[in-house]
Amino acid sequence: MAATESPFISIDAIEVRRLAYADLPRVLAIERRSFPAPWSLAMFVLELSKPSGISLAADTGDGLAGYLVCSRYADVWHLMNVAVDPDWRRLGVANRLVEML
Repeated sequence: MAATESPFISIDAIEVRRLAYADLPRVLAIERRSFPAPWSLAMFVLELSKPSGISLAADTGDGLAGYLVCSRYADVWHLMNVAVDPDWRRLGVANRLVEML
């Protein structure tokens, strides 16, 4: 298997798009697998509701490989949260998300 492939599909097949409220169940699953103190559903809902924020999803077609949440405060952008499903790590998913900001 090439270094840029998971057991599922090639990294090139991943679509980076805006994160939607409908994605939150999968986001929470990735969050819980990624962090010892994961964000709550309410925290994600709050960030998605901010009109000045940017939230992106790495969509595999069958689910999410990862996501990021970025917020703007005055003239400064903050990368608030980024996570990649453990099955998709070390393949460039987070890099693709950050490049799309």
